[in-house]
Amino acid sequence: MKKKFELTAVDLYPEIMNIYGDRGNIIYFKYRCSIYGIDIKTYDVSIGSETEKVYNGADIFFMGGGQDAEQALIYEDFTNNKKNILTAAMQENKIMLAICGSYQLLCDYYKSTDGKIIKGISIFKGFTEACNPRLIGNIAVETENFVLVGFENHGGRTYMEKEQDVLGTVIKGFGNNGEDKTEGARTGNFFGTYLHGSFLPKNFAFCDYLIDIALKNKYGIALNEAAKINITDVIKIDNEFEIRARNDISDLKKFI
Repeated sequence: MKKKFELTAVDLYPEIMNIYGDRGNIIYFKYRCSIYGIDIKTYDVSIGSETEKVYNGADIFFMGGGQDAEQALIYEDFTNNKKNILTAAMQENKIMLAICGSYQLLCDYYKSTDGKIIKGISIFKGFTEACNPRLIGNIAVETENFVLVGFENHGGRTYMEKEQDVLGTVIKGFGNNGEDKTEGARTGNFFGTYLHGSFLPKNFAFCDYLIDIALKNKYGIALNEAAKINITDVIKIDNEFEIRARNDISDLKKFI
């Protein structure tokens, strides 16, 4: 018998923090849910948008990247109005995917080229320093369960404290700082990364992993079991376009 499963996703500052197509992450997440027969509500939340019901009901938060000018636009609203919301969500095992500039804002602080310290919200224990040259190019990252691919373009060098879990190990590219082979960070179900692309369409297995976490949090059921309940036919998902997108990154082929 079919059962209705529904997830809620919130996209923070989508009209501002959307460099290199980061908006595609929530779009693809919604598409991927639809394949499995999972209903999804999505909400765009920007500066001054304070809808407590939306936040409390959210299963996953998305936030894209932006340059210094974009980060400056949202900074006051983000640190004053979103910090407590996101900290509480993290403690409740909710999910967040933060890309590049937003990833930096989830760390302890960002130090600009003129030495100014911009405090973050300390979900991730680490800091970023603006440096030259920029770290640009395609990147492949090995995690416990996946090889993740994407495109990075960041001037900041991010350094994590020893106790902070990172997302993975760089096998091609620069990652957090171009020195220690680390990329991104993870605290609970909050993930930060420098990978653009959009990230999720090129990493469809990781997208399914996020859906699986959300379903377990909300319903206590894994994605494969939810799919069996929702879809009577044998599921054979066609990932041709996603695989082609990965393979099209020619300089990463030998890693993926």
